[in-house]
Amino acid sequence: MSKTVRYIVGTIVTTGVTIGGVALYQRLRGLPQQASPEPQQGGTSSPTPAPAPAPAPAPAPVPAPHDSSLRPISWEGALPLPNASEVKGDLDRNWGTVPKELRPLLLRIEEATGILGAARFLGVVAAQESGFRPNAHNGDEFEEQGERNASWRAYHNNKDRNPPLMFGEQAANFGSGGLFGALAPYALWTGVQELKDKAPLLGSDPRILFLPRVAAFCAAVYLQRVLAYHDVRDIPDLKVGWGSVSLLTEQGRKDADYMRIRNKWAEDVKKVGIDLGDVATVPKMLVASPKWPGVQAVFDQLVVKLPTPGKAVA
Repeated sequence: MSKTVRYIVGTIVTTGVTIGGVALYQRLRGLPQQASPEPQQGGTSSPTPAPAPAPAPAPAPVPAPHDSSLRPISWEGALPLPNASEVKGDLDRNWGTVPKELRPLLLRIEEATGILGAARFLGVVAAQESGFRPNAHNGDEFEEQGERNASWRAYHNNKDRNPPLMFGEQAANFGSGGLFGALAPYALWTGVQELKDKAPLLGSDPRILFLPRVAAFCAAVYLQRVLAYHDVRDIPDLKVGWGSVSLLTEQGRKDADYMRIRNKWAEDVKKVGIDLGDVATVPKMLVASPKWPGVQAVFDQLVVKLPTPGKAVA
C-alpha cells in the first residue's frame, strides 16, 4: 500500500472552535485492511460471544467517498489537547517518537480507564494507524474501495441490532480515520453495550473522529472491551485484536494474518522506539481495568462535552 501523503488543511484549535475534517489524505497501513472491531451489540456488556452477524445483502459497488468525508467542517466547543498539568504520569520516559503534544492525551486515556500501560500501547497504535495525524483518513480516495466496503459492511450488518446512527449512511461510506484508525460505524456506536440509545456519538457526523479527544474516547472503550471479553494472551495479541477479534480464537490463531500482524507489530514497536520491557511504564501484560468507571465517566474525562458541528469550511 502506498505511503504517499497529501496534506490539504490541518486541524486548527481556536477559542471554542476546532476546524477538523479531511485535512489529510494518507494510505495508512502496512497491515491488511482493518477488519471490523467486535460487533457492537446493544444491551449490557457480557462476556458471552456475540452471534455471527447475518450476511449483508450484496451491495452495489460504492462509487465514491461520501461528500461528508471530503469537506472539512468546523466544530464548536471542541477542547484542545490535554496539557502536562492535566495528567500525573511521566511525559519523558519511554515515549520513543510519540510527539510530545500527544503524550498527555495518551496518559489521560490510561488514567481515565485505569488500564496500566495503555498510553504506550496506544502510542504505537497511533503510529501504525495514522502516523500520529489526527485527521488521517483511509477511505477518502477512490482507490480505497476496500476500506469503504469494510465500513459499509460494519453498518449494514449491525444497524438493525444497534441504536440508529443519525449519519448512518455517511458512516457506512466513510471508511476509517482519526488518530487510532477507527472504522466509522463502530466508532459512532461506542458505548452502546452500557448506555444503549444514550451512547454519546449516535448523533454525530463521522468527521468527529478527526477530533483527538473523541478518537481517544473510542479507543479507550474498545481497549477495555477487547481486554475484558477476548482471549488476549500478550501485548502483540492485543494489537491483533485491535483489527479483528476473530483472530484471537483458536481457529483465528491458525490464520496467516495472526502471525503477520504480530510480526508487523514487533517491527513497528522498534521503529517507534518504545521499550515494552520497561515495566515502570508498561506492565508485562495489559489487563482490563478492575475499576472500570463506565463509558459515560470515560467520555466525561476525555471529551468532557460533545462538540457540535458548525459550518463546512471552504
